[in-house]
Amino acid sequence: MSANRAIPGLCCLFGTLAAAAGGAVAPTATKTKPAVLPRTQQLIADRKPVRVVLYGDSISEVKPGWNGGAKTPEANWGSVLVKRLGEAHPGSTFTVHHFAVGGQNSYEGLGRLDYLGAFKPDLVLVAFGANDCCYHYLVPEETKLALTTLATEIRKRFGADVVLVGTGGDNPLKPFFKHLDQTIVAQRQATAEAKVPFVDMRAAAMKATEGGKRWGEFHLNAENCHPNDAGHAVWAGAALAVVRAAWKTGD
Repeated sequence: MSANRAIPGLCCLFGTLAAAAGGAVAPTATKTKPAVLPRTQQLIADRKPVRVVLYGDSISEVKPGWNGGAKTPEANWGSVLVKRLGEAHPGSTFTVHHFAVGGQNSYEGLGRLDYLGAFKPDLVLVAFGANDCCYHYLVPEETKLALTTLATEIRKRFGADVVLVGTGGDNPLKPFFKHLDQTIVAQRQATAEAKVPFVDMRAAAMKATEGGKRWGEFHLNAENCHPNDAGHAVWAGAALAVVRAAWKTGD
């Protein structure tokens, strides 16, 4: 049969399809975004327990006589966060574990990474930065490197989801931090490089305190960076919003 010979009916079929194509819309494949916090998202879907770890400094530290600035362990932002997560997702049980040491900067926190595994974490909120700016100073590039390494290695070594929590900073009306803005930029850069969610705690603190005018209402005093009970509630609310938004990604 000649290659140029017409096949009966085929030309009619092509003509019909061509005519229909003018008014038809071809189906588009739906792309599903990968989950940002896949481990915990799956645990919640399966109605399984979720272990939350606060990996940070004195604001996340709970020990006899100290609750991060809160009056009780239950008022610390970690406890408030898991309580609200449990209310929003009653099918799962949420527990909080404090892996925090007062006075440590991001690099010193990285030095404790090997001990995180004992907590069997599902979700790790990495919350450093205050001491990078006011006690054990780090240049912002060091903060970025430490946080990027922490986020990357936590996921790689322990399989846990990670959220980076920015520093709440100091009272802008009574400042004592150094290179605060640059450190927050470094924290955001670490978030982008590690591809994890970021809690802008500075923005949350500034909004709650009206730019510092009400700083003492949410902190131990107007010249202190440690949140009181009201401040810890702000921290928990900011973290809750980011975590829940991340869980919706990929649904």
